[in-house]
Order: sequence, then C-alpha cells, then structure tokens
Amino acid sequence: MPPRKKRATLARTTRRPHVDDATWDRADDIAAGEALTVGHLLTVLLDRYASGVVDVPVPEADVRAGGRSGHLAAIGDAAWARADERREREGIQSMSVLCELLLRETVAERVSAGLHAAPREPRRNEPPEEAAGAVTPSVLHSAA
Repeated sequence: MPPRKKRATLARTTRRPHVDDATWDRADDIAAGEALTVGHLLTVLLDRYASGVVDVPVPEADVRAGGRSGHLAAIGDAAWARADERREREGIQSMSVLCELLLRETVAERVSAGLHAAPREPRRNEPPEEAAGAVTPSVLHSAA
C-alpha cells in the first residue's frame, strides 16, 4: 500500500518569537483591524513566504539586538515548518528573525496579508444572494 499523503492541517502551536516590541505592537494593531491575532497574521505571512509569494530582505548583520521580547502567538504548524525550510536555505538566522522581518514589511506596508473577503462572481442562473454566501432555500436543499 502506498504511503498516505499528508493532509493540510490547521494545527497551531503556541510559540514565542522574539520580535522588536514596537513592531509587534503595530502588527497587533494591523491584525486587530482584520479581527485577527498576530498569530493568525504570522501564519498567513509565513505560508506566503514559504510559497515564494512574499520575500523579505535578508539582513547582513545580526538583528537580534536589544528591544526584543518573546511574544506568545499560536502559529500554524504547517506554515511554520515550510517557512523554516526556506529560511534555512536563504541563510536567515532564526525563525524569530524571519517573523520580525515579515512583520516589519507588513508594518511598513510593503507586504499585505491580503485578508479582505469579497463575494465571488455569481454563476449563471444563480441567485445573487447565494453568490454572496447567504443561506438561501436552494442552499439549504442542496445541503440536505
């Protein structure tokens, strides 16, 4: 029997990346504006970094100087692991440094998490309410 493919997981682990306090606080404001936590924001950013959608400038010097604290955040395991692989290939010192770089880029508005939801285009003969995600009688019948 062939080995089972790993399925995508939404498992999260509470981690403590050491990030510049001011950067973390500003990222927390940005995340709160999207009704999210910084952990959710970091999960999205790490996933997009791992996929090559988002890049960060690789620092030439050690960025782990003072003014940093460990901040608790529940971050997606799959995104963390995939980003860690790319981080190692690119020579970024640690996951804490990567998290800070991603949050810096977000705070500076050079990277957007792009978390805005929008209704999809309606299909032919589909009531506009269903296209917008509303529960309608036809949705209820098709789910039964």
